[in-house]
Amino acid sequence: MRSLIYSENRLFGQCLSHGLAAQPRIDFAQYSTDLNEIITLSQRHHVTSVLIDMGNESGAQAVKVLSRALPDICLLALSVDDRAPSVVIDCARLGCHGIVPQDARLEDVIKLVQAAERGEVTMRPDVVAQLMQALAAERMGSPPGLPECLTRREKEVCALVCEGLTNKEIAREINRSVGTVKNHVCSILSKLELPRRGAIHTYLHENVVRRVARG
Repeated sequence: MRSLIYSENRLFGQCLSHGLAAQPRIDFAQYSTDLNEIITLSQRHHVTSVLIDMGNESGAQAVKVLSRALPDICLLALSVDDRAPSVVIDCARLGCHGIVPQDARLEDVIKLVQAAERGEVTMRPDVVAQLMQALAAERMGSPPGLPECLTRREKEVCALVCEGLTNKEIAREINRSVGTVKNHVCSILSKLELPRRGAIHTYLHENVVRRVARG
């Protein structure tokens, strides 16, 4: 196990990295407050996982950056309240491969990281249930977390817009006219106070980031 810790809290990051490095099963452990350094260190030391502190606002953005820069490395969210399914689900949407609960002990951290590196994730049963419900909702074209001001049809259109479908393709998908789809899109933009169609995806992603940062 070769891990890096990203955290703006130097004391937290330093203590965790020292604690991990002292364990016989850990080959390498280091922390940094700089994302560019995390990327450089991961490549230089053949890191297998990065633990990201979600206890501050930069955590969600860090997951987004690292998931693009290090697609083959396992990312885990630190300091997550595993009793809040919506927060866990949002971490998964951001690109995390696993979570480390707020009350985890050092030995728990090691087990959770090793499990995530094997492609396994340990979660509370109620979180698993809500995750399944969220995936089912997305499959039906209505992603959870959309503003309640949108109607069921508008949520469906919103999801299809985010998938990159044109108005004509959406019309075929929901069996409505192109004019009707245009009206739905205009209504969505008006309700969400967005300037253009392309801003819908950005709006939804930023909503997820804000929820994780607050959680």
